[in-house]
Amino acid sequence: MSSSSDDKKSALEESRLEVMECEKEIQSIKSSLKSLGGSAESSSNSLRVSVHKINASGEDSSAPGTFKIHLSSPIEERTITKLFDPLDPTAEGGIVTFEQLETSNALLTIEAFSSNGEDDTLVKVGTSAAHDLLPLCQDIDVNGDKISSTVEIAIVSESSAESSGQPTLEIKESDEWEDAVEEEKNDDPGATKESDAQPSTTTKGTKLELPLCTLSVQLEYTPSANDKRDSLYEKLNDVSKRKAAAIEKLRQSAAAVNRAKISESDEVKGKGGNAVKAGFLNKSKPEAKAVPFWKRWYEKTFGPQSLLWLVGPIAKNYVIFIGCSVFFHYKGDLLALPPPV
Repeated sequence: MSSSSDDKKSALEESRLEVMECEKEIQSIKSSLKSLGGSAESSSNSLRVSVHKINASGEDSSAPGTFKIHLSSPIEERTITKLFDPLDPTAEGGIVTFEQLETSNALLTIEAFSSNGEDDTLVKVGTSAAHDLLPLCQDIDVNGDKISSTVEIAIVSESSAESSGQPTLEIKESDEWEDAVEEEKNDDPGATKESDAQPSTTTKGTKLELPLCTLSVQLEYTPSANDKRDSLYEKLNDVSKRKAAAIEKLRQSAAAVNRAKISESDEVKGKGGNAVKAGFLNKSKPEAKAVPFWKRWYEKTFGPQSLLWLVGPIAKNYVIFIGCSVFFHYKGDLLALPPPV
């Protein structure tokens, strides 16, 4: 029993600590919102794109040197003419910048171009798949100014593998498998009829094209004040939900601890040793004593609640009137004047 009570107490303490941590996070988020409201930050976000490395996958040593960066929201295009130089990060052509991004539906696509040796004309050699920028823009650090991430992007040729001469992977079906299928059809004539009714869709081979090269692209996102504010409000909602769940868990743990304490006290006192008896708040009525006879007779006859004191004041006038009338009728001569002498 003691081990279970200890577990309940530890769960209660963990819930209390979780509530305190959530409260601290809420206070820090609110302070960040207040500081963000008074700061003079830019109201527009920006994205900087640079190519740091080119990894060629084939034997062809001619790697693309020019890249066109396409963004879907806003619909803009920038051109990178050389790799990023860490010694000169602000060099022209090594990094491009997009502003006022709509992060909810922004897609990034890269087109690779190589220069023709004769007249230096750009020839498109491949393109990449569309990459969603929302995962990069969601993880916003309020204290930090920028979010940097390096992404490996594959460039695939748009032309067929046979015409371009790029390496391919060819997957062929073996003849043994086709022979085994034909033997099963010969053994089961019903299956032959069903197979004849359906059109034949056998594939002799599949060609998978390998990417021309892989680019190590660095994406540097600078959120705006509105983006930071939206991120803070989302975090505030999440922390508030966690706090509500922690408070509910704390309430349940406290109730469990109280029940454990009551059960332990009952076990110590025993089954018959109840400390409080049922109905202890009810007032006990004193036992009625027998009233003496003389007191009961006095209260009925001359007491303040007797009939004499209740009827006497009302019948007094009637008694005086009747008495005077009887006296005047029978003894009225006593009140007459004496005869003259």
